[in-house]
Amino acid sequence: MTTEGWIGVMWDAVDASAIDKVPIVNSSYIQVGFFILFMIFGSLFILNMFVGIVINVFNAEKETLQMNHMLNKM
Repeated sequence: MTTEGWIGVMWDAVDASAIDKVPIVNSSYIQVGFFILFMIFGSLFILNMFVGIVINVFNAEKETLQMNHMLNKM
């Protein structure tokens, strides 16, 4: 999700053949499509939704604290 080093992992997945078997170079290009779709979906949608929820909760808590301050007599 952080897009750090994902290309190397993608090419390792493309070369993978089976458990306890020697990797075959460029054996499965379907993995490339999977990784690209995962990075687009993960980076654009899931990460942005997480950031949006964090900002929304922060603003709600800030508003709640400001309303509590108005209830106190000075």
